[in-house]
Amino acid sequence: MTAQADDILAVLLLPGPLEGFAREQHARGLLSIPRVVALEASRRRPPGFFRDAACQRQAQRLRFPGRPRLLVLYYPAQYPLARALCARYQDLELCYLPPGREARQSADDVSFDALARERAALVLEASAGDADDEPLRARLRELGVINPRAFLPGANPRWRSR
Repeated sequence: MTAQADDILAVLLLPGPLEGFAREQHARGLLSIPRVVALEASRRRPPGFFRDAACQRQAQRLRFPGRPRLLVLYYPAQYPLARALCARYQDLELCYLPPGREARQSADDVSFDALARERAALVLEASAGDADDEPLRARLRELGVINPRAFLPGANPRWRSR
């Protein structure tokens, strides 16, 4: 059975495994919300000439238990996948939480950082390692990701009458 069309989701694009990730606590806080799911990056990065095609193919193959409306990007190297997902889901909004200044970035990452900042509907800046995510949580409430209805992926929410 497919997910209901009105199940609105937020998707976190993690740069790798959640454990040991620099913003692990932030991501775990968001993952405690029932309609928030996470995607961990592959351990291998495709070469530059193949990156866009691989990300487009991955975006086509991904299946979510609802309709993604907000995408949280934590690291600029994930921007090609974020761009492909935004192209696949027309009403998907991008929220960008850039890595701290201490993170080493390649030349590609610097250009992806600029592109992500330009495309993002919301850019959260972190101070002293913690990000103020109240604007993000407010947007999650506006979109219906945070709401009082139970989230039962793949279940028919209608009550059966006897």
